[in-house]
Amino acid sequence: MLNFAILETSYFWWSVLNGLGVTLALTAISMVFGFVIGGVLASMHVYGSPAVRFAAKAYIFVFRGVPLLILLFLVYYGLPRVTWLRGSLFWDLVLTSPIRTAVFVLTINNAAYLGEMIRGGLRMVPAGLLEAAAAVGMTRTRAFFRIHAPLALRSVLGNLGSETIAVVKASAITSVITVRDLMGGPTVLGKVYLDPLTPLLVVGIIYIVLVQVIDVGTKLVRGHLALPGSMQAHHV
Repeated sequence: MLNFAILETSYFWWSVLNGLGVTLALTAISMVFGFVIGGVLASMHVYGSPAVRFAAKAYIFVFRGVPLLILLFLVYYGLPRVTWLRGSLFWDLVLTSPIRTAVFVLTINNAAYLGEMIRGGLRMVPAGLLEAAAAVGMTRTRAFFRIHAPLALRSVLGNLGSETIAVVKASAITSVITVRDLMGGPTVLGKVYLDPLTPLLVVGIIYIVLVQVIDVGTKLVRGHLALPGSMQAHHV
């Protein structure tokens, strides 16, 4: 049964709002940096030499294979034991803050998934379009930014929305390293009131709303960017 004593406290709702802001920040920052790194990985995979492609494949293989919780524990609890890291720039920028550690871990994890996603999008662009661009005198770089990348982005937009939803939900794991996100903040009050159920129900509802907002937003953007006459334009 709901504990209305918790719901009536302003501190609980302040904790919810503050945690929501942290969750959105974790998601946005890790998605932006993950997309950049993923784009580099995809370019290495598509355009690189055999050694460069192997490096990109190895990164994607490792970070898609390691569970996010294990990766979070390895970075947060394991790397501080490496003495030569102390005093380094990485120590100051990442390991001294649970939130920055969470952003780093989510980013390197997202990059693996986004890299594979972007690679698939680049492969889906018809080779004939790129050949036509070269035939009219476009350089390879210009053709990439004018034709290849925009079409690839259109093809992966739906998956990009799904990945954003996955990151929103995965960010709840960061509460185990004391990050006061949407999961971590309110549940602390549950321990104070000896009632973990009420905060979890409220937080669960908020996550459902967030997922729906992202899903609807993704569909609207896909409809706006869809090519005229495409199935996306008719069904979104």
